[in-house]
Amino acid sequence: MADMTAQIPSPVAGRARNASDALGLWEPKRTLTLEAARQHTARIQLLRRVLVGAAAALVAVLLYFFLTQGPQTDWEDDPDTSVRMVNPRYSGRTADGLPYYLTSESATRQLETRNLVALDKPVLEFIRESGAESSFVEADIGRYDDVAKVLDLRIDAELADDIRKDVVLETDDGVRCLTTHARIFAREKRIVGEEPIRCTGNFGVVTGQAFEVNEDYTVFVFKDGMTGLIEQDPAEPGVAQGEAADGGGAFGFGGEGPIDITARTATYVQGRTDLAGDVVVVQQGATVYADDMVILRERQPDRASGTLSLGAVTEMTGTGNFRYVSADNDVRGQRGVYRRDTGQVTVTGDVRVVQPGGNTVSTDRLVYDTSTETIRFSGQCRGRDCGGSGRVRIDLPGNGRPTRQQVNE
Repeated sequence: MADMTAQIPSPVAGRARNASDALGLWEPKRTLTLEAARQHTARIQLLRRVLVGAAAALVAVLLYFFLTQGPQTDWEDDPDTSVRMVNPRYSGRTADGLPYYLTSESATRQLETRNLVALDKPVLEFIRESGAESSFVEADIGRYDDVAKVLDLRIDAELADDIRKDVVLETDDGVRCLTTHARIFAREKRIVGEEPIRCTGNFGVVTGQAFEVNEDYTVFVFKDGMTGLIEQDPAEPGVAQGEAADGGGAFGFGGEGPIDITARTATYVQGRTDLAGDVVVVQQGATVYADDMVILRERQPDRASGTLSLGAVTEMTGTGNFRYVSADNDVRGQRGVYRRDTGQVTVTGDVRVVQPGGNTVSTDRLVYDTSTETIRFSGQCRGRDCGGSGRVRIDLPGNGRPTRQQVNE
């Protein structure tokens, strides 16, 4: 009888075989994973050695470079390194809130001076006062400090004479100035120049060796020697028709002829001109000298446009070493005043009149009427033509007509 016991599967044996099979499968996989890990570690170590070697080589190269170059290398910024802009536009506001605009064909900013911009063909457009039309300044070249808001304008000396243009200032009230340098303080609405200037406007034609434009671009100051020309139109209000016809009032500038002026400094404020230092004023053959002089002119404001037109001279006051010289007389004093409304010239302060014939008059006050050509004065006459009657003949012509008898009061 066969033993059937061996053929019956044992639950314990089955479990053992399953564990064995499982153990057999696990052991090879674990062996392969450890081998891969060892290979990966080897690769990492090799790569680390390569990187450390490369770093060491780089450090060695850098050390060699610095040691060989050493102090012989001068590390500086390239002054030519710059940023260039085409058709830039800068804008801002003045201290009183009015806008201004600065444009140019190009602008170059250097790295050395980051606040400054070099401009090609700059144009500054500004407004002098609220409600007025815009004014402008233009030049060949310029430099703008966009922090301080200061613009320096100059001519381009490298350009040919037929291409180079002056620095041009034109204001809304008709003033046009030509110069070679202008520094504009945009916020303060002020301009200064260190080179000669020539201006044409309602005050006439004026030149100066240096200049300032102050107080919202309304006060023009010509310095270091100036010349001026006032053209009086006979058709202007304030110049009577008869005066243009007969040429009366030559003494004291009562006529319509042009007035030439020279002085060290001149300040033009609307209808007032202040002259200082070695003043010389010439009109129609008469010359007036003084240390200082004030000239007032008729003012004709145009409210619609905000501009101001100037008419004829209404008053002239010379102080300090006043002197009037013509072909027939030499009148001296400390102060001389001419007023158009009265047609009189008054000279005071140690007045002395000298004529070519030898007559002299010394007085404290002299009043000359330009319409009647008579003189009133108090003083003494000394000379060969004085006589003893107390009546003195003093000629103060300026129009070619005979004078009348003058009375010593």
